[in-house]
Amino acid sequence: MSRLLVLFLLGLTAASAQRPDFRLPSFPSPQLAADEFGQNRRIGLLSFIRQLYSGGVSSTTVDDINMLDSDYAVIQSTSLPLLAAWLEATCQAVDFDLIGARKSVYDGTVTARLLEIGATLATLRQGDGGLAMPIGFIICNRRKPWGDLPGDGARDAYALIETERGLEVYDPPTHQLVGLAQFPNTPDILNIEF
Repeated sequence: MSRLLVLFLLGLTAASAQRPDFRLPSFPSPQLAADEFGQNRRIGLLSFIRQLYSGGVSSTTVDDINMLDSDYAVIQSTSLPLLAAWLEATCQAVDFDLIGARKSVYDGTVTARLLEIGATLATLRQGDGGLAMPIGFIICNRRKPWGDLPGDGARDAYALIETERGLEVYDPPTHQLVGLAQFPNTPDILNIEF
């Protein structure tokens, strides 16, 4: 019996020695915006729709918005550099070159979802759960140039984040951040998901 136990423990030790050490960086808890009563500010579908219309998104795209929750928190814009740094550190931990991502196949929806999951877990860890994180993504045809990105008509995806300043479009590989109304390809948004 003891011989079997020793063999079992040796097998576990050998298996754990072959397994790579995989640890993601701890996600910083995003600072949430407060309402006039000091509570976490909440927004819902109607607020999103108003902002999308005022930002220049077409009515057919707004009609097809996919929202998984009914209430969302609002992130303080001062938290965005921390979220961006975490995303880059996470991509480095899994040996993914985020900055050079567009040199090969890049899917911006994955990075947006990764940000959303990290922010949700951090707020749950902190005890501020109950509100969904307002991090989603947009998919658009990039008809007009935006910073370093050409206006080549390619389909691209960007993170869409609700802050106290309103909806903001963020591109992780280029670190570009702009309000939805100033995003040059707003009329060419095809899909929005939160």
